[in-house]
Amino acid sequence: MIRAFIAVTVAKSIVEEIAKVRSALQEARGDIRWTRLEGLHVTLKFLGNIDRSQIEPILGAVRNVVQEHPPLHISARGLGAFPNLRRPRVVWVGLQGNSLAVLSEAIETALLPLYFPPEDREFTPHLTLGRVRSPRGWERVLAVLKEHEHTDFGESTVDHVTLYQSDLHPEGAKYIPLGTVFFRQGL
Repeated sequence: MIRAFIAVTVAKSIVEEIAKVRSALQEARGDIRWTRLEGLHVTLKFLGNIDRSQIEPILGAVRNVVQEHPPLHISARGLGAFPNLRRPRVVWVGLQGNSLAVLSEAIETALLPLYFPPEDREFTPHLTLGRVRSPRGWERVLAVLKEHEHTDFGESTVDHVTLYQSDLHPEGAKYIPLGTVFFRQGL
């Protein structure tokens, strides 16, 4: 069994801008496990444990959705925390535009015949920067978050969706692409 999810990535220029602000967040020295910048992605659907035999049917379902759509244009803007700033568990960068939500919902629907149930919570497009382990140092992190709550990190064109394997390691998760599907090109 492999742990898998479906995701999109953003332009390198966005990641570079995020890296600058994340440095300031790290300097605040909160008790946060930071994600690796090279692994930044937007999870459209977490699948959990799957068998290797499910890879091709999953990619086929995703292909049926993605090839119906032109590439997406998104912008990365602002910092926040889930579930909220008073009880943070995840520090994130927000993504603007409803196209990712529409895509996520279409993928959810396409995967129903493969017995992947829909998510219980509403899809909120974001990039996870870190996971808060304890409230230690949170006030310092919060000050940096508020300073950058409206920062514009740039825009990106998303032209493909990838099925990833997630291997968990003590130093953080490593993501291995299992297959990529490109959006419809041209008119």
